[in-house]
Amino acid sequence: MAIKRKYQKTAVLGNEFLADTGNEYKVVAQRAYIDKKGILPNGVILTLQIIHDKNKYNHGEDDMTFQTFDVYVLCGANDVGVKKGDLVSLHEFMEDVSYYINFDYILRFREVTKIEKSSALPNLEKSK
Repeated sequence: MAIKRKYQKTAVLGNEFLADTGNEYKVVAQRAYIDKKGILPNGVILTLQIIHDKNKYNHGEDDMTFQTFDVYVLCGANDVGVKKGDLVSLHEFMEDVSYYINFDYILRFREVTKIEKSSALPNLEKSK
């Protein structure tokens, strides 16, 4: 008799993922998340695009730059103050409720913050 999948969980190395990707992502889409079982806090599901990937992959293996992924931000609110095109960083990885199953990552965090980029352009005037 085989052991049931109920007892299986594949861990995700979320903090390594954040380090390798520089924890800077572009928001592609968002929608509200409501835990139907009432176990996890409500929040948002963000579809994010990877901007950087500094991991060294095997020869011929492409990096993850420009790929998208979904992340659950379980902050108790259905609006986290970001919109499509904003740059964000993720905080407080929830390792105990994040996992990899059926070729999908279920990544959960407690917080997301908008990265404010300076709108000031560098002084391009030539000195005389």
